[in-house]
Amino acid sequence: MFGRKSVMKVITALGIAAALCAGCGGAPKPAPAETAPATSETTGTAAEAEASTQTDPSASAVPDTDETQVMEGNAAGEPSSVVALSKSVGEMWLLAGGNLSGITEDGLDLENIGDAVSVGSLSKPSLEAVLALEPDLVLLTGDLPSHKAMADSLEEQSITVDRLTISSFADYASYMKEFTGLTGRSDLYEENVTKVQEAIDAVLKTKDPALAGKTYLELRVSATKNKVLKNDYFASEIFNNLGLTNAADDNSGLDDLSMEAILAADPDYIFVIPQGKQTEAQQAFEDGFSSDPAWRSLRAVADGHVYVMPKDLFQYKPNARWAEAYQTAANILAGKQDAEF
Repeated sequence: MFGRKSVMKVITALGIAAALCAGCGGAPKPAPAETAPATSETTGTAAEAEASTQTDPSASAVPDTDETQVMEGNAAGEPSSVVALSKSVGEMWLLAGGNLSGITEDGLDLENIGDAVSVGSLSKPSLEAVLALEPDLVLLTGDLPSHKAMADSLEEQSITVDRLTISSFADYASYMKEFTGLTGRSDLYEENVTKVQEAIDAVLKTKDPALAGKTYLELRVSATKNKVLKNDYFASEIFNNLGLTNAADDNSGLDDLSMEAILAADPDYIFVIPQGKQTEAQQAFEDGFSSDPAWRSLRAVADGHVYVMPKDLFQYKPNARWAEAYQTAANILAGKQDAEF
């Protein structure tokens, strides 16, 4: 199975091959002049130049990355055709300075999307449309069934696949280290990761100590399904780091979401995260929860601590706006920001 390790192995092999070829055929050719990196696809030469100035991240949440692999990836050059099967992962590649040949419909409104074409929907990407773009690399999520099936089909045709699973800021930072290594844009790692971590740290320095020990539930609501979210959901890290405790994490009774299970948990805070169309999510919330007389007996409801979180920060991965998500949550908890349907 190809994954992040497989991507880096491919990069490493390409780098080694490039190094071997450089020693063949007589005297080495003089190195071309260094050129400034562009926000679009970089050449192998530009990538090599950027490799020499790769920034070592100082952000506390950022894990170490094999620097040799990153530099070899730069020497081999970034992929010439990249397809992303979700808005979030496509945005990450763009933030790293790459270009996209294709993306699913949910990401066509991204800035700097260029000439990228649609390859179907997030839940049902088109294998035919992806293959038509002759991609060197396909970025997809690691948890959607349709993406898992797509990855298997692509790997059978020797197309490199990167399956992204992001449950925390550290996960985001690790993938961005990989991506900016491929594009040779260490400056964009500094801008979109290191500085974001510094902003997160600044928010956490001002968190309310009175929140410590209080519990919460995250309810993802949509027209098709309502679900309670546990600590493997990326936004849970935000609430946890602000001092709260997820009442659902060790509570298997909440796996099959019911009013009885919510009443038993009786959290101090409830965060509602809409999915899909806002009006349909609101109706699902009213039908499934707020219209039930028992709902009003919950501590969070009685205290006015039921909040609807903005989709762009808590349904979709916030990426470079991760610090904004922290600040939004902190403001809502402090009563400084409205959070209603």
